[in-house]
Amino acid sequence: ICDLYSPCFVKYIERLAVQHHIKISLYLIKVESLEVLPQTKVWSRAMYFRLFAFDYLSKKVNTLLYLDADVVCKGSLQDLLQLDLTEKIAAVVKDVDSIQNKVNERLRAFNLQGGYFNSGVVFVNLKLWKENALTEKAFLLLAGKEADSFKYPDQDVLNILLQDKVIFLPRPYNTIYTIKSELKDKSHKK
Repeated sequence: ICDLYSPCFVKYIERLAVQHHIKISLYLIKVESLEVLPQTKVWSRAMYFRLFAFDYLSKKVNTLLYLDADVVCKGSLQDLLQLDLTEKIAAVVKDVDSIQNKVNERLRAFNLQGGYFNSGVVFVNLKLWKENALTEKAFLLLAGKEADSFKYPDQDVLNILLQDKVIFLPRPYNTIYTIKSELKDKSHKK
């Protein structure tokens, strides 16, 4: 999903598909409709593309594992397929404590206390997503008066809409690892 594909990129994707005998679908998003939505210096309007993807793919599949581009999978995800999402819209991992505390101040009106999740890993029930019209509701929230309080617009809105409608996964499903961690932990040099 992108708002612009260069001919060079398309040729590369075509070669990749032939080389690995796979089908790769490219979806072009017209971003003009997103111009009114919040963005930040760090997060472009591309953060909203997954909302379109959830809506579109709900016509083809019942569940989907969404992973941010910076996520690395280090083990089996088989256990996710055993989750009972019949009455929950998603399985997610709670964000770290430092973020939880800040969210309580920033999004106080939404009462997300202790239940704020990081949206980099979301196993979503697309059937319930579509039935609850969550893409439409997300865009309404993003265009509403509360939008100024959204530091992470797409993630904040997902947390608001999915409040009490998620299963919390264990931390290993979405562990944030930064260079700061590497610099502090010298054990790997022994």
